[in-house]
Amino acid sequence: MRSKSLVIYFIILCLFCAAIIIGAKALGQQGAYLAQVYMLTPAIAAIITRLFFYEPRFTDANLRFGRLKDYLKYWFLSLVIVTSSYVLYTLMGSVSWDFTGNSFIEQLTRQFALSGQDINDNLPPGFTPQMMLMIFFIGGLTVFNIMPGVITGFGEEFGHRGFMFPLLYKVSPLVGLIGGGLIWFAWHLPLILVIPQTVEYSMGQILLNAIVMAIGSICTFTYLAYVYVKSRNVFVTSIAHIVMNNASVSIGYFVVLNNQLVANMGLTLTMLIVVAILFYMKELSVFAEYFALEESA
Repeated sequence: MRSKSLVIYFIILCLFCAAIIIGAKALGQQGAYLAQVYMLTPAIAAIITRLFFYEPRFTDANLRFGRLKDYLKYWFLSLVIVTSSYVLYTLMGSVSWDFTGNSFIEQLTRQFALSGQDINDNLPPGFTPQMMLMIFFIGGLTVFNIMPGVITGFGEEFGHRGFMFPLLYKVSPLVGLIGGGLIWFAWHLPLILVIPQTVEYSMGQILLNAIVMAIGSICTFTYLAYVYVKSRNVFVTSIAHIVMNNASVSIGYFVVLNNQLVANMGLTLTMLIVVAILFYMKELSVFAEYFALEESA
């Protein structure tokens, strides 16, 4: 019955994703806005599946508020992970630093100019690009992770970690973590069709980049799955996820990207180290404990 529910989840997810990508392509340049809805498709698919095709419904969805200390703990841990990734980017030479933020502002100004707009015309009265940059930098590390961060993070976590992962793990731990990570990686790929690509790669580089990112996705999936079963809370996992996303963007305002492929290698290496530390500390045993307790309940 549960395997049938998982298949139905995948079918619904694929249908929603395909509809959004087709719609985004049809809208042309404006389709990038529709692509934001793509991030909500796992939650939508999981809600529909739980309502109509999954016997436990929402009883195992971990929708409780949880403990405040868990939110703070995994918020901080995600910040440490992102900061560590930027240390590796720097050591590997994939980025250089511009603490003024001028490089980012100049790049953004050029993007507005290419679309026939002036960046200053799109700012609230009295605001400068530098002021907005600092607001988004500080907000990306703090309040933006609460609202709308929880909603954005929930879009993925309720489906991928809160529904798909437990059902895959019950097939086998390797299917749950490696298979789940690869499915999560594949789910992101259609966004390439609607998000403009600024770097051209050779076929060999594309293949190498795909392998690197797939390994990184498995490791990141494992970390977020660990947060989910450790906290037993989908909202805590949503926070951990969105903090990683927002913090990466916020710190990225002050760097110049030299090599995207090497940066991807740095991120993958960071997440490999995170999983290795969890393994060494025997923290990954929490998966067996969690599912053994769930089976006995």
